[in-house]
Amino acid sequence: MSNLPLINLSGNARTRGRTHGEALADSAAANVETYLARFAAGGITLEDALAEGARWQKRIETFDPVYAEEMAGIAEGAHLDPVAIAMLNARWELSYTLFAREAMGCTSFAALPEVTRSGTTLIGQNWDWLDGLLGHMAVLRCRRDNAPNFVCITQAGIAGGIMGLNEAGVGLVVNGMTTDHEGTELERKPFHLRVREILSAENFTDALKVVVSTPRVCSGNYLLAHADGEAIDIEAAPDDEAMLYPEDGMLTHANHFESLDVTSTLQRNSPSTLFRARRLARLMRQANRPIDIALMQELFTDHFSYPSGICRHSDDSEPKTNRTATVVSVILDLENRVLHASNGPPCENAYAEYPLAS
Repeated sequence: MSNLPLINLSGNARTRGRTHGEALADSAAANVETYLARFAAGGITLEDALAEGARWQKRIETFDPVYAEEMAGIAEGAHLDPVAIAMLNARWELSYTLFAREAMGCTSFAALPEVTRSGTTLIGQNWDWLDGLLGHMAVLRCRRDNAPNFVCITQAGIAGGIMGLNEAGVGLVVNGMTTDHEGTELERKPFHLRVREILSAENFTDALKVVVSTPRVCSGNYLLAHADGEAIDIEAAPDDEAMLYPEDGMLTHANHFESLDVTSTLQRNSPSTLFRARRLARLMRQANRPIDIALMQELFTDHFSYPSGICRHSDDSEPKTNRTATVVSVILDLENRVLHASNGPPCENAYAEYPLAS
C-alpha cells in the first residue's frame, strides 16, 4: 500500500476544512459508508444514524464553534452531507456506545530519554480498528496563527485527528476502553474535540487538563508525553480517571483498565488486550539495547496469537462489518517533531516520515 497522504492545512477553520474535504473526498465518503454499515449491523438504521449525527453536530457547535466550522468546510470540500461529517466526528461516542463489547485492539508505548538511543522521547502505537478504513487514513499538517502547529493521523473526514504531536512538544496516542456505563451522559465534550485541544496545548499541563478537567461521554486511554522527557497514561472512564507512570523509563498500554477501579468490559470479546501491553514491554526489555524507532517498528510487527496480536490482521471468520486490523502504526519522535507511520499493518507496509516542519 502507498504511503499515507499528507494534507497541508492553513488559513481559517473553514478554509482548512475545505482543503481537507477536497483532498480526501473519496476517502471521506468511503469512511461514512464504513460507519453506516457498522451501525446497520447493530440494528441502527440510516435515518437513526444520521439523526444521531445531527444531534452531535449541534453539541459540537456548542462546545467548539471553530471545530464546527472546520467540519462544515470538510463537508463543502468533499460534497458530503454536513450531518454525515458530524457523525464521523462523533464516531468514538457512537461506536463505543453502540458496540462497547466488540473486539478491537491498539497497543501503545512510551520510552523516555533515559532508555532511548538518541536521548529523545518516543511514543507510538498500532492503531487497530475497522479494516474498512484501510486506505482511507491521512496525515494532517496544520499551520495556525493562534495555536501551536501540529501533525496528526486522522480518518478522512474527521477534523480532530487521533494521535499526533505539536510544536510545543506535546504528543498523544490513544486506546479504546469500555465499562458498563458508556454513553449515559451525552451532553459532554466528545473525544475528537479533546484530541484537537490536546494538539492545541501550549504545554504539558494544559494537555493533561483537556482530559481530566471534565467528565466524558465514553471511556478512553490517553497516553500523553512531552519532548522534555515526561509521559503519563490517563485511564479515563466517563466519570473518573487514574494515572499510570513510566517504570524504568518505559510504559505500555492496551485496551483494559489496569489502575482505575472500574469494571473493564472490552476484554470480554477482545481478550488479547490482557497480554499485548505486557508482551510489548517484555519485548522492549529483552531487546537489550537502547530503544529507537527501528526497534519499535520491528516490535510492532509481532504476530504472537495471530490474527489478534500486537500486529493485528482481519479475521475472515468474523462478519465483514466486525473485521479489524492494524489500520496504521505510528511512532512519534517528540524531540525532532517527526511522525513516522505505516499505511496498514507494519509487517506489510513501510513507515514514512512526516515532519512537522515542511
